[in-house]
Amino acid sequence: MVRTYKVVKCFRMPKRGAKVVPAQSTDGVFTIDMSSTSTIDIATVSEPRPPAPEEMQARHSLWWHLVLDLPILLLVCAVCILLEVGALPSRRSGFMCHDPALSFAYTGDTFSISLVVAVTIIVPFIVMWAVETIHHRHDEYNMKTNKLVASAKTAGLIYRDYIYGAVVVFTILEVVKCVIGSPRPTFFDLCEPDAEKTCKHSEFVTSYTCTSTKYSRYLKIDSARSFPSAHATMSIYCGLFVAWYLQRRAFSWHNRSVLIVPLVQTICLVYAAVCTLSRLTDHRHHWWDVLVGGLMGLLAVLYTILVLCKNFSQPAVVSTSDISSSDSNNHPSVRRLLPNESRTAMP
Repeated sequence: MVRTYKVVKCFRMPKRGAKVVPAQSTDGVFTIDMSSTSTIDIATVSEPRPPAPEEMQARHSLWWHLVLDLPILLLVCAVCILLEVGALPSRRSGFMCHDPALSFAYTGDTFSISLVVAVTIIVPFIVMWAVETIHHRHDEYNMKTNKLVASAKTAGLIYRDYIYGAVVVFTILEVVKCVIGSPRPTFFDLCEPDAEKTCKHSEFVTSYTCTSTKYSRYLKIDSARSFPSAHATMSIYCGLFVAWYLQRRAFSWHNRSVLIVPLVQTICLVYAAVCTLSRLTDHRHHWWDVLVGGLMGLLAVLYTILVLCKNFSQPAVVSTSDISSSDSNNHPSVRRLLPNESRTAMP
């Protein structure tokens, strides 16, 4: 049996908020209720607009970085370098005469300070740039932007916070080293203090002069800067930061290689552990120096990740192909085409 329907006011456009409801008759006639509060959302087209306040603020912040932040960063780095090479005076604590804990021979460093600095500065940016490049997709927001340039900008924002945390913790390290002035386990071999030759066994020497001619001036100054371990701090800071960044921002293990991300994370953790423990096997630090240095690196990386980088939770730009699966709050210019409420079915 074919059922027919009667259309009421078919050429009159319903007002916004109207919905179809059954009429109070039994002949199957449907009417439009103009008093309904439900809405039918439609797609809206965003018109050209002037630059947003956020964009203007970003332009002004760039000048602030160049005029104010960069000089401050260079000044802090210069002070740290001057403290490290002994150009600025620092305190030297005393030592116990003929102390066996300070009598180890100097055999060099498994990880030199220049290597640690190079790894801390270069490797994290390379890893972040590679990951953000793999993440990057061309869409309506950045179709004219080069992929490498766009990913470098994204990685640079994270790298900026990473460098800020590294500079802060390294500055604290240098100040503590110069204030405490604790002798290293290789102190007698590097410094050869003049007072050690004439002092008694139980005497504590507070004033001395290094007389060693086998080593450079830097090593003689560095012989009294054992606490805390800068190698432990910077290696743990760098290794844990990169490993956690990969955990939060790296590409999906299921869609690509399953082992590449865990492999890189393992290398980062092994580097942090081996570089830290080598300070004990090389007899360059006491165990408490390494322990405190490691704790400083752990606290620094937690502060950088959770406070500065917000746990790497920056929202990614979504293309038009993902609009159907995204929430309307992320795209204020696009609404869902279907109403949220259930529609009345035709009998």
